[in-house]
Amino acid sequence: MNMTTNRIKVLDCTLRDGGYVNDWKFGDANAKAIVDELSSTGIDYIEVGFIKLCDYEKDKIQFNQMSQVANLFKPIKQKLSLIVEVGYGYPVELFPRHSEDTVDLVRVIMWKRMLKEGLEYCKQLIEKGYEVGVQATRTEQYSDEEFADFVRMFSSINPKGIYIVDTFGLLDKKALLRYAEIADANMGEGICLGYHAHNNMQQAFSNAVAMSEHIWSHDIMLDASVFGMGRGAGNLCLELLLNYLNTNFQAGYDINPIYNVAEKYIIPFFNDTPWGYSLPYQLSALNGRNPSYVDYIQKYKLSIPQTKELFETMNSKNVGITFDTEMCDELINKIIAH
Repeated sequence: MNMTTNRIKVLDCTLRDGGYVNDWKFGDANAKAIVDELSSTGIDYIEVGFIKLCDYEKDKIQFNQMSQVANLFKPIKQKLSLIVEVGYGYPVELFPRHSEDTVDLVRVIMWKRMLKEGLEYCKQLIEKGYEVGVQATRTEQYSDEEFADFVRMFSSINPKGIYIVDTFGLLDKKALLRYAEIADANMGEGICLGYHAHNNMQQAFSNAVAMSEHIWSHDIMLDASVFGMGRGAGNLCLELLLNYLNTNFQAGYDINPIYNVAEKYIIPFFNDTPWGYSLPYQLSALNGRNPSYVDYIQKYKLSIPQTKELFETMNSKNVGITFDTEMCDELINKIIAH
C-alpha cells in the first residue's frame, strides 16, 4: 500500500453517539474514566457529547456551557470534540473563544435545508479559534453536483474537515467512494476528508477499509466507538479499526485501554440495551428510513414481513424522511388490520 499512516486520523465518538443507547447517562465519573483511558490509545480526538440548549444534568453527557465540559474533563492533553446541530437554536455567541479550557474541535451537524445558516455558523466558530468539522448529514440525499457545490462552499472557510455522514447506514462501498472522490477533488488544501458510519447494513468496517486503502490527496478522518456503541445498529467498532490500522499501516495504536473501557463501562449498557445488526435496522436502511422507527415500532411487535411492508409502504406513498410517528401509526394499523 502506498498510503502513509499519518494520513489517517481517528475520532472516538463513544460518549456522543453511544448516548443514543443510554440517553447519555454514562455518569460523570465513568465518562471521565472513559476519556482518561482512551486518551492513551493514540487516537486523535475524543468526542465528549452534544452542546445544546438543554437543562444540564449531572451524570448526563449533554452540555449547555463549555465550562461544564472543562469542569468534567480538563485538564487533559488529549484533543476533545463536541458536536452541535445547526437549527436547534444553540447560539454561536455562547461559545467562548478557544482556549486550554475548551474543546479543540466543534463538529457541526449540517442539514441540507440550512446550508447558508450553517456556513455562517461554522465561520464564526473558526473566528473564535476552533477547529470545525462540517457534517453533511444524510449525504446520500445530495446529487453528485450538489455535493461538489457543498464541498466547495464549505472549503471556502477552511474547516478542519468535511464529513460524509451515513446517517441511515445505507451507503455501500461504491456510493461512499463516489462521494469521497467528489469531496477529494473539490476540497481545499489541508482539509480532512471525514467519514461517519452507521452499521445498519453491516458495512461500517468494510467501508472504513475501503476509505483507508484508497489513495487520496487529503488526510482522512474516521469516526468509531468502543464496541460499536451507537445509534441504530451501532457504529464502526474502534477496536476493529485500530487493529486494522496497526496491522496494515503499522499505526502503533494501543488497543488495550479499549478492552478495559469495554469491560468496565460499555458492556453493562449492552447487556441492558443491546445494539447491533438486526433485520429491522437492515430494512430501515434498505428503504432509506430513519432508524428511530425501529425503536418506535417495537410496541407493536410486528413480524419481520410486516416491518418490511411498513418501510416499503412508506416508500410507495412517497412520505417524507422526517421521523413522523403519526404517519407510522396510521400505516401500521392498516397493516395489522389486513
